[in-house]
Amino acid sequence: MNNVQAKQWMQEQMAQLRTLRDEVRVNLHLAGMEARDRWQTLEPLVEDAERLLEDVSDISSKALDGLVKRVRAFRQDLEDHARP
Repeated sequence: MNNVQAKQWMQEQMAQLRTLRDEVRVNLHLAGMEARDRWQTLEPLVEDAERLLEDVSDISSKALDGLVKRVRAFRQDLEDHARP
């Protein structure tokens, strides 16, 4: 993957991450304090991910991919606990 392709992939990942962040924020009002505490540790990482777009490298790509997976799993946990 060349730099242009890597940057495009990272921009797509960042868009997914922003969408996940917004969905988590909507679901947090139904969540308990434990979920809110977990989110407080993840949310700053989402903001830090914005900086990864400036450094297109294998390390930043892996970091962004891992963060998307963590936030996606967190969102799924919120949804699972919200179901009756």
